[in-house]
Amino acid sequence: MLPMLRSLRAMSAVVQHGTTFAAAEACHVSQPAITRAIQRLERDCGLDLFLRTARGMAPTEPGRQMAARVMALLACLQTGAREALASDASKRGGDGTTGRFARSVTPSQIQALLSVAAWGSESRAAQALGISQPAIHAALQGLERLISVRLFYKLPSGTWLTPPGDALLLRTRQALAELRGLESDLAAWQGETRGTIVIGTLPLSVPIFLPHAIQTIMQAHPGVRVGIIDGTYEDLLQRLRSADIDVIAGALRRDPVDDDIRQIALFEDDLVIVARPDHPCLQQAGLQLDDLTRWRWVTPLPDTPADRLLRQIFAAQGLAPPSGRLYANSPMMTQALVQQTGHLAIASRGQAQIEARHGNLCIVPVATPGTGRKIGLALRTATQASPQLHALLQACQDAVAAPGSLPAALRADGSARPRC
Repeated sequence: MLPMLRSLRAMSAVVQHGTTFAAAEACHVSQPAITRAIQRLERDCGLDLFLRTARGMAPTEPGRQMAARVMALLACLQTGAREALASDASKRGGDGTTGRFARSVTPSQIQALLSVAAWGSESRAAQALGISQPAIHAALQGLERLISVRLFYKLPSGTWLTPPGDALLLRTRQALAELRGLESDLAAWQGETRGTIVIGTLPLSVPIFLPHAIQTIMQAHPGVRVGIIDGTYEDLLQRLRSADIDVIAGALRRDPVDDDIRQIALFEDDLVIVARPDHPCLQQAGLQLDDLTRWRWVTPLPDTPADRLLRQIFAAQGLAPPSGRLYANSPMMTQALVQQTGHLAIASRGQAQIEARHGNLCIVPVATPGTGRKIGLALRTATQASPQLHALLQACQDAVAAPGSLPAALRADGSARPRC
């Protein structure tokens, strides 16, 4: 919907000001231009966005929701311009500059910014967009004139974003997330849930509920596509803020998160120590934590929450943590190493119980106090959730609430006996 940006701005202005005349004054265009933009938008969307009366134009419910999306989009662009100006010590732009940027930036300028950021070269960016290199160069120059800040470095190795350019890019990506949400809204108004959800998954606990939730929404909504990306929390958080992903699933942060991220807790899980079923430690009577230091371990990625919890378990008994000679961030690889090489590891209790039922792992009968964590979802605060994201959130909550959905082992202390 990026090519419709001018019409969307016109529609939003009419909702804000109530008449095409007032909207035209606010947008510095003619009244017929506003009228034509509204008519074109209604034709392209197949919806009536306004009720025309003698006193002005009142938005229909789709019109009101569309205007809310567009206002959020424009707010992202205005914030991006403000942050770009703030990151350049030589500039002191005010609301006039940032507001003008949000009202005036063109689809071609936005596409040029995104493409150059992705490719690091004007020529490759132009090729990706199917336009000439002079055309993309002109779009970039127009973008810099509009915001009055240098956004790009031109170097022999390519074209790279300056700090103001990076600031603008982040908010522009968030603005485009609102456009994607609007496309999904349009489908929903026509009776269909359609669009793409990209989920960032953290290691541990996610397999307890997420696969079932994904299956539920894909069966209920054939028009929904789902992408899954795994990574560390820091990597996924950056992707979430850049609107490259829509939600993070996994262990929530204990420390307060920034205002731009909200967390939804689904359930609590803790960590246990796991071994393959024939591991010698499971045959030892009176097994204690210090007995486990003699065996090889595959530990979590250094300086991750799981790594800190593992160290905490051993430090609480005055013990040095297991050697970090072998570490992994992938639950699948960790499980393979445990099963095939006899290493010990820590795992989510819920996941370990599922694997134990299939005879793949055993929970080592040693207590791991203080490792409880809230498991849930993290989303951008400012972005209104799309219909398909709403469906995913509901499916996750339903998957956790369903009788028998969470393994009973989540409520056990793990110290009584090996669960194999």
